[in-house]
Amino acid sequence: MRSMNIVTAGAAALALCAVASGAVVFDAQNSGGFFTPFNSGNAGIVKYGDGGWLSAFGPDTYNLTKITLRLATFAGDGVTPGSTDLIFTFNDGDPSGLVFGPGTTLYSTTITNVTLPANTPGFATFFDLEIPLPNIITSGGFNNIGWSMGLSNFNYSGQFGVQTSGFQAVGFYTNNASFFDGTSWSLFSFGGPANFAALVEGFVVPGPGAAGVLAAAGLMGLRRRR
Repeated sequence: MRSMNIVTAGAAALALCAVASGAVVFDAQNSGGFFTPFNSGNAGIVKYGDGGWLSAFGPDTYNLTKITLRLATFAGDGVTPGSTDLIFTFNDGDPSGLVFGPGTTLYSTTITNVTLPANTPGFATFFDLEIPLPNIITSGGFNNIGWSMGLSNFNYSGQFGVQTSGFQAVGFYTNNASFFDGTSWSLFSFGGPANFAALVEGFVVPGPGAAGVLAAAGLMGLRRRR
């Protein structure tokens, strides 16, 4: 099945997080675009991931309590509702390990029987999926984060994926998202940043971070372009 990829480009606004308990610590907002690469032909094989970081550099660590994935379905001719099991990981940096952070899995869960909504022909349908996080503590420094999505038991005649972001309200984006083809990870972009829309909540844990020191002057250099 042909996949339709529509991306709305925009300049990301870089904003430091002033967080309190339950505050938003990362917010890649939807800008009207979507990327729906999953279909009945590749579900159960491929995975897609993205990441970013929570702070430019600082001594604090964060306790992360929830992520909201901003998702999308699409089909050119319209489809009835469907379902899938979503295999989710939360990682130390991008799950590929190719951007920053080692990509180590910090939490993994399968959300069963996720409802995939029907669409008006030619239009995407947007919806959110909230996933509690088990008080994940970041490693300090830039506080790299990332996540990936895979599928099983895909029962849907359309296409499924993510909303895309052209505005980073809180935290920092990376230029590349990541793709697992069943064998290995690689990176990709949309001719501009590939930024999946998502929101992460948590709060600051005061005190020195455990990560090694990275020079703040190297911030833009960390955004690798490949």
